Amino acid sequence: METMNPAPIVMFAYARPEHTMRTLEALSMNTLAGQSRLYIYVDGVKSDATEAVVNANSEVKRIVSSKKWCDKVEIIESSINKGLAKSIRDGVTEVVNRYGKVIVVEDDLVTSPAFLSYMNKALDFYEKYPAVFSIGGYTYPPGKMTIPDDYPYDTYACLRNCSWGWATWKDRWDTIDWNATNYVAMKNNLAMRQAFNRMGDDEFQMFQQQQEKGLNIWSILFTMAHFENHAVAIIPCKSYVDNIGLDGSGENCGVQTALSHASLCDNENPHFLDVVYEDKRIINAFYNVNCRQRLPFIKRALNRISKSLGRGIVYLKREIYA
Repeated sequence: METMNPAPIVMFAYARPEHTMRTLEALSMNTLAGQSRLYIYVDGVKSDATEAVVNANSEVKRIVSSKKWCDKVEIIESSINKGLAKSIRDGVTEVVNRYGKVIVVEDDLVTSPAFLSYMNKALDFYEKYPAVFSIGGYTYPPGKMTIPDDYPYDTYACLRNCSWGWATWKDRWDTIDWNATNYVAMKNNLAMRQAFNRMGDDEFQMFQQQQEKGLNIWSILFTMAHFENHAVAIIPCKSYVDNIGLDGSGENCGVQTALSHASLCDNENPHFLDVVYEDKRIINAFYNVNCRQRLPFIKRALNRISKSLGRGIVYLKREIYA
């Protein structure tokens, strides 16, 4: 029997009833669900929403209130459409200010029954590490990124935070500069942009689109908080989360079946990375998943052959650490 004081869970839902049902059913099967408090934020529909969207969101409201998904459930319905970024900013801030820590999921994430145990133990373990700003529940599948066989831990340090099932503490969340006051300085400084892009060559572009084109995404500002404070996210070597929203139904993700998981981690007692360092092999592999550069055809073909034989990726697009 778990004796920890579980962190509250915050879930965000909008107009995807089937995804919402699967997310809640999986969450309710978690070991710590019966001891956890769940806050469900349901966004309001847009003023020009179609009848189909209005009906779908009404069905979401019915589903979230249809069962006692966790020990205690509180549903917060917005009368207006805030959009994902503002919903997450407001909801997470409200709950983390009350409890000091928080676990966050969206309505398209199916979790392992061990997800809450892993998250709570990681929150307890890493709270004393000031360089750790967040805990992630998702990692890339083996076909996209290989963890070395001799790597001795069940988690790794990463410069890019996870937004598909994650957790943080109030003091880290409070460091986010929601006004992005350093954007202009970064835009005009190549070295700063290159440093920011160490975990993917799309990061500054995402930041730029968020600032200049109104991209409705909050997580890049949390990524910036990690960057400005020389902080890392802790990510599991095997995923506790599968994103079922990579079917084109989400606001910011298209169809990406290659990022789905056939199975999820069931380890409730992970061996945490106790000296926070970046394993260069993992950093290089992670960067290559988030690098838009294309390898020559022959190297891509050899990578496919190697992966089909279970040997991982042979050729990388670029090495952050040589």
